[in-house]
Amino acid sequence: MKALIIVADDSYKGEYSMMMQALRQLGMEVSTGLVSKTARVNFDLDFTENFDENKLGDYDIIAFIGGYWAYYTVTGKETPGRVKPMVNRDIFEKLLTKSVSGGKKVILPLALPAYAAKLGLLKGRRATVYPTTELISLLRSNGVEFVNEDFVVDNNIVTMKKVSVDTIIKALRE
Repeated sequence: MKALIIVADDSYKGEYSMMMQALRQLGMEVSTGLVSKTARVNFDLDFTENFDENKLGDYDIIAFIGGYWAYYTVTGKETPGRVKPMVNRDIFEKLLTKSVSGGKKVILPLALPAYAAKLGLLKGRRATVYPTTELISLLRSNGVEFVNEDFVVDNNIVTMKKVSVDTIIKALRE
């Protein structure tokens, strides 16, 4: 199986590396795509300027890494200067929408379930999210049933309130 990790912001310590490690432990061939010019990870696909949905076709699983950028963006709060990634938000949202609607297995950790909910991508589904009142409210106000578990699998969508290698592996084996 092939997996693609799309990175918007790598500032949340360990989020990217744990995702990479878990997918590799599951025996997957893992590639990385960037939608940020400031992310400090090695990458195979550059989505910082162009959206090419055909590039998603080769992958069975698509994991999104939003870091602190996702939290500040979805809540509308001012992003601190030390966490100001140069994310191509339009392309990030297109990749997220295409991945979810295309039926691929999609992994959304931490604040990203709220981000996807705000785009209307999780309406009528069950999901978890990093447990802050704001993020939980965003799920509920966008028609998503909040479930207070480490991870929730709803058809092709895996949402996670925390990121650890064990949790990712357990969620993908479910």
